[in-house]
Amino acid sequence: MALVVSGLVAGCAARPERYGFDSATSACRQNPAVCARMAGEEAVLPGTRALRVAASIGTAGDAALRLLKAEERDAIEEALARCAEDARSTILVERFGGRNPTSEECREEVGRDAQGQPVTWAMKLGIEMHRMALDCARRELSKQRPGGFSVEPRYHRDPRTQTWETLSDKAVQALVQQGRGSELKGSLIPDVVIHAGSPHQALVVYDFKFPCLGDDPSKWRVYPRGHPHAGRTQKFMYELAVGARAFRIIPRWGVLP
Repeated sequence: MALVVSGLVAGCAARPERYGFDSATSACRQNPAVCARMAGEEAVLPGTRALRVAASIGTAGDAALRLLKAEERDAIEEALARCAEDARSTILVERFGGRNPTSEECREEVGRDAQGQPVTWAMKLGIEMHRMALDCARRELSKQRPGGFSVEPRYHRDPRTQTWETLSDKAVQALVQQGRGSELKGSLIPDVVIHAGSPHQALVVYDFKFPCLGDDPSKWRVYPRGHPHAGRTQKFMYELAVGARAFRIIPRWGVLP
């Protein structure tokens, strides 16, 4: 989930003819600095184990994606793109009278979060847009694919087995109440997972992104130093944990890899 907001844009979001594979591997070719060894993990560089992992993710992700008929995927993506556009438009009308915020306004501090950290307009609007887009996704996908999708499922790597599993809200609350909340660090929560009846049978993953200025699409997040997934992209980790391709849904830009 992104904490930034889209600029005011018009028009329908188009689905690209072809999807590429934007993994941590390609990011490293452009910026080797993000690929240093982290906490015992191999560096994300061509020729390492991580490159082989990326290749296997791509193969598995392609196979899963083929299980969705083209018309099914198109209908899902068109609905999610509309959700993103409607969320952006509605929130900008409410907060800025429908106009595009300036770069200065995007950076303007409008409050503090529970930890006392500053909250900017970009963050506040992005959170509100995300909430609205996710509500829309639930409604639309309930019509198109009942029982075949999940909104914000949590994927967690078991520290003992190193395998990825899904955690229910009840399980998360239990860990927190037991004083084991630190075990949740590194959990992944993609916005929408299309699956064959269970989040463990993922077919494709979608994440809403709301860039503050709509003239440039939001990139996948790169996890910072000190994070369990430091140096890896959000896309790479989603595909590693879920075993399916991950795409961004961005107002104006539509569906991007």
